[in-house]
Amino acid sequence: MQKKDYLKKIWLSACMYYTATTFLLIFLFWLISNDITRAMHPVALMLILPFSIFFATANTLFKYASLAEWIKVLLHYTLTMTGIWCFLFLPNKADGQTAGGAFILYMVLTLIYAIIMGIVLYMRGRIKRIAREETKYTSVYKKK
Repeated sequence: MQKKDYLKKIWLSACMYYTATTFLLIFLFWLISNDITRAMHPVALMLILPFSIFFATANTLFKYASLAEWIKVLLHYTLTMTGIWCFLFLPNKADGQTAGGAFILYMVLTLIYAIIMGIVLYMRGRIKRIAREETKYTSVYKKK
């Protein structure tokens, strides 16, 4: 893939993540309260876009980069958690929130990430194994 194709894929994915996340948050606030006008601050909604760009970049690198699997997972984790920290947590942090609470939140998010990534890696390995078993064997020693 060329650089242009990567950027196109990242931007398209980021827009889809932003739209889905925004609608999900508005829907959740609608379930909680009947007054949607006080749901989220517009700046907080705008900060979902840079997070979506970080997440889309992480997913694109995870899927298409030709690196070792553990490096791709580490890079994906770093980009995802950096995006969460910089664009979702820090701007929306409450005044009385302590560092211990932030650490616990970060550890919970890391645990959720590890569970989801474990499922993704298991499914990818399983799909590759099934595809490898279904391919037709061609002998390399047979004379033509």
